[in-house]
Amino acid sequence: MTTLDSRPDLRVDPLEDPLEHVLRHGLLRAALQPVHDVVTGRPVAVEALLRGPAGAALTSPAHLFRAAAAAGRTGELDRAAADTALAAVAGAARTLFLNTSLEGFTSRPDLPEGLEVVVDVSARTLLDAPGAGARLLRRVRDLGLRVALDDLGAEPGASALLPLVRPEIVKLDLRLLARRPAEEVAALTGAVGAYAARTGALVLAESVEDAEDHRTALALGADLVQGWGVAHPARPEDLPAPPGPLPLPAPAPGAPTALAWRAAPTRAVPAEVAEAALTHLRLRVRRRQGPVALVSLGGQSARRAAADLGRVAVRGHLDLDGHGLAVLGPDTACVVLARPGRAPGERELLLAHDPDLVADLVTDVLATERTPAPQVAAPSPQRSTLTDVVGQALEADRATGTGTGLLLVGVDGICRAGGREAVVRRMRRAVRSVDRWIPLGPDLFAVLLTGLPRAGSEGVVERVADALLLAVELAVNDHPAVSVSIGASLAPARAVTAAEAHRQAAAALESARGAGGHCARIWPV
Repeated sequence: MTTLDSRPDLRVDPLEDPLEHVLRHGLLRAALQPVHDVVTGRPVAVEALLRGPAGAALTSPAHLFRAAAAAGRTGELDRAAADTALAAVAGAARTLFLNTSLEGFTSRPDLPEGLEVVVDVSARTLLDAPGAGARLLRRVRDLGLRVALDDLGAEPGASALLPLVRPEIVKLDLRLLARRPAEEVAALTGAVGAYAARTGALVLAESVEDAEDHRTALALGADLVQGWGVAHPARPEDLPAPPGPLPLPAPAPGAPTALAWRAAPTRAVPAEVAEAALTHLRLRVRRRQGPVALVSLGGQSARRAAADLGRVAVRGHLDLDGHGLAVLGPDTACVVLARPGRAPGERELLLAHDPDLVADLVTDVLATERTPAPQVAAPSPQRSTLTDVVGQALEADRATGTGTGLLLVGVDGICRAGGREAVVRRMRRAVRSVDRWIPLGPDLFAVLLTGLPRAGSEGVVERVADALLLAVELAVNDHPAVSVSIGASLAPARAVTAAEAHRQAAAALESARGAGGHCARIWPV
């Protein structure tokens, strides 16, 4: 049988750590999966897939990185993987996709002449750890490497990252997209297509397994395709002659080394004008359907003003004199900052809509934050506090003729250390970017849905509940004892007041638990 690496593995010392054995003896391997042009079918690039020694405990990349994380050696494994891929691809391709973690690429790799390297940056990484993700982007850009934004299909809020990351290639995983509601897929692919048309970025469809997937890739506007239905991973010597480099757009600028946006021109205005500008921007964010990246500028009042805006995928904060917000999305870019003026009642107003300036501001703030980005203020576990939150949402929805949904999510069962937190993170990522995730305790969470169409509100609630349950089902192998139950209510369709909606959701949750768990109930049950 042909293998990707015919070298005999060195005999393992039973007393030696398996990861140490792999790294010390250089036993990492790279399989190269071709990327093809969607129209011509010709190979135009390769992606390096990491492998450990054949037949060993650390053969798969998941096992390798899990062992490296436990040993605090993720960065070392990243560098070794990059060296292995570069050695394998020499002479076999002109464009190489490399995967990395937050600790990767601390220095520029030694690139073979004529090789273009595109670093895959995961949308999930940026949404879960925006500060660390922004610092990774800065390092990659400073090293003169290109960026591909990956995992968009897994993250409902990922389209907000496009103007922040400014990738040269956007990856759409067809397998992940198939799990999301059709309207979410349409919104995401529309944002990706608009971004590609505006910047010249290329769109790559992953997980293309058959002719139907290929037609889907064409329908989504993909330029490139990848998957076992296109070409299997292969050894470098089995690949065809390397084509020319991909026609990528000019590299995005690196992040500024200082907060250069502070020098942007301002104008002296009355205080009420500055406040009106901020009010307009807050209203734009509240009424948007799509997600955004948002940075609050100023003190605690700026944090509070940004905390209740809701539809935010990535948040950051910078303490400074003044008060303001910066908002960046696929079709919006704006910064409003009001600083103290020279005269009483006067403000120095910075008002700008330049996407590059706003992207630099957001990236710089995220990259300099050393603590987790502030999240929406979570209500305390008392029912009255949650009822107040639901009441405010219900009042706003009544004014616009839309509906409010409340889901209570209970997590039960026993699992190994860190397992419960891992399951909660999976569910948090499954929630739509337009919805609000509210921790109520270690085992109880609320999801608040606003702006629901009256005619189809129950269907939206069911799809959100299904997404939460699916996120747990995907983790069942790692956490088989965990059970999730969901109770939901709809207002004003089934509950007139916020207190009634809360009582109904709690009763539906108990009904779901009584049915054995891992199911959802919508009141009345």
